[in-house]
Amino acid sequence: MLSVSLRDEVQKAIAVEWKAFAERHPRLAEVIDQNLLFEQAAACIADDEQFQAVMAEAAGLAQAGSIIADAVQRFVADWLGKLF
Repeated sequence: MLSVSLRDEVQKAIAVEWKAFAERHPRLAEVIDQNLLFEQAAACIADDEQFQAVMAEAAGLAQAGSIIADAVQRFVADWLGKLF
């Protein structure tokens, strides 16, 4: 993924979204293995067609890292919202 680590971006995005998720699902948040959550989110986003389109668009742009980080953030927010 260019010079951006997908796993790092997913971890950052989950960290941003975690508080809201934990407020909605406090008991679940206590027992979820966040490492497993990171891995699952990274696997899902890697297969996501919209994310692949963003990657293709960002490939030649100087601000690709920012574009990708924004796409990961949106994906993770939506993905966590759909979990439960």
